[in-house]
Amino acid sequence: MNRANNLVEAIDVRVYYGTKRRPLRAVDGVSLTIARGESVGLVGESGCGKSTLGRAILRLEPLNSGTILYEGTDVAKLAGAGLKDFRRKAQMIFQDPFGSLNPRMSVGHALEEVLLVHGERSAETRQARAAELFRAVGLDPAYLRRYPHEFSGGQRQRIGIARALAVKPSLLVADEPVSALDVSVQVQILNLMKDLKQAMSLSYLFIAHDLAVVRYVSDRIVVMYLGKVVESAPSSALYVRAAHPYTEALLSAVPDVGRGLKARKGKHKRIVLSGDIPSATQVIPGCPFHPRCHRAKAKCSTELPALRDVAAGRKSACHFAEEVLL
Repeated sequence: MNRANNLVEAIDVRVYYGTKRRPLRAVDGVSLTIARGESVGLVGESGCGKSTLGRAILRLEPLNSGTILYEGTDVAKLAGAGLKDFRRKAQMIFQDPFGSLNPRMSVGHALEEVLLVHGERSAETRQARAAELFRAVGLDPAYLRRYPHEFSGGQRQRIGIARALAVKPSLLVADEPVSALDVSVQVQILNLMKDLKQAMSLSYLFIAHDLAVVRYVSDRIVVMYLGKVVESAPSSALYVRAAHPYTEALLSAVPDVGRGLKARKGKHKRIVLSGDIPSATQVIPGCPFHPRCHRAKAKCSTELPALRDVAAGRKSACHFAEEVLL
């Protein structure tokens, strides 16, 4: 990928919590890029660090080490007007459509407040923009004076999306934006996000634990396990064939994934991982996935695999990625 086209570059990012003696390694040396106009899906089990990484990219979590570049500028060094400009360009859609809106503020006021904070002094202009945003997300501007409790969960998430779009950002970090919604409503929100991406030339970091969801909205998928990236691939390639045993197991759990895969005897049977995901405070020798891996060999318990190129546009952190791809 042409580096000049990158909107976001995260380079060896580490975010630790707890004490220096026993740190919780929420994000442990992650590097990824998001190109202009690209939708990147970030997936993994709960606790793997994907939400922490998303918040770190928006400078909502401090880094222990590493660098995050936005349009080539180090986000950690921004202050004053530069930081405010970055806040305008990069926005977040939160997971909880019920808790992310102030129950004592009308939704119109919530949208207008964003515009006021970013310098729009004209009440008339703010009101017109709020109405425009409501129409963009499929809601009637006549409802702008209503309060959050008067809307359904799907409608509230539409309002959250409208608020994120208020200042015309280039990047949206969507943290599990449909996980709290009914399946039928999830489809509506995903369709809306796809349409908005095209209409507004947006870039997405779409965080989820559901591979079926990210498949629908993502151009490229990054898979995390225990604070590390274990695989990165174009969406179309990853769903045909995984290059890491963890991704292979995740794909086997998606009910309809076999429809787009080559039917080969025994290839796509359900893979049940043994045990639970270890604590991020543990130091696991070798590959962090090896205690649960159905393909583990002796080498996996002693040597940490590097995230490396295994095919065109594909990376995997597995010693035997070529065998997984067969």
